[in-house]
Amino acid sequence: MLHQTLAFIRRDFQTQSSYRLDFIMQLIGMIVSMSIFYFISRILGTAVNPYLLRYNTDYFHFALMGIAFYPFITISSNSLAESVHEYQYSGTLEVLFLSPTPIFPLLVMSTLWRYCWAVAETMFYLLTALFVFGTTLDWQNIFTAMFIVVLTIFANVGLGLINASFSLVTKRTSPLARLLGLVTNLLAGVYFPIEVLPNWLRFCSYLLPATYSFEALRRAMLQGASLTELRSPILALLAFTVILLPIGLISFKYAIRWAKIDGSLSQY
Repeated sequence: MLHQTLAFIRRDFQTQSSYRLDFIMQLIGMIVSMSIFYFISRILGTAVNPYLLRYNTDYFHFALMGIAFYPFITISSNSLAESVHEYQYSGTLEVLFLSPTPIFPLLVMSTLWRYCWAVAETMFYLLTALFVFGTTLDWQNIFTAMFIVVLTIFANVGLGLINASFSLVTKRTSPLARLLGLVTNLLAGVYFPIEVLPNWLRFCSYLLPATYSFEALRRAMLQGASLTELRSPILALLAFTVILLPIGLISFKYAIRWAKIDGSLSQY
């Protein structure tokens, strides 16, 4: 299994590294993105500070946590569906089902490079912000932040399985994935504190696992909060895992059964 895992990671690494211009443009895009939020923070000054008092920080540090860790939200929600879609498009999904290794571990291994790249992206954001923009983060809490990231992945992977189930059956991108991305950007506190939202929208934000992820990550990296102090968002992420992961696994199981009965694995 380890040999297979490394083979998938090596394959995807070689594919991505072969597009060097795309790699360079991604790095430039990250720097430009940070620059935009930095200058917005300079313009706003202390105008938004009442909403950021509990983080004891300015808007740039707040937004940095959102854009740096957001890739883990999208990958855990969408990467399985994207892998299914890629295999369908290339006509190799049926071959994958014929492998001695069960389909679910194979699809998970197909997503591992995305997580490796997300770690690299996050560290690039944080280190560039440190050396270029002079940010002040609690680096001693980086392992606490990584623990929160792992919980975030498990809390969202159930949604990823539901999206993959939809792609497996319909051969189309899941509408839930698009909707979830829009709603997360609006309600989960990626770019602005949820306190600015109307009460009814703020209630909706508490229904998203990403809201608790960003809350915990900001408190860990900006305030140095310990795992004990982060008990509430951690318990919320565990609750989402317990609820969504079984639903996702059941939906994926039935999607596989439907595709086999329908005989559509080799079709696109």
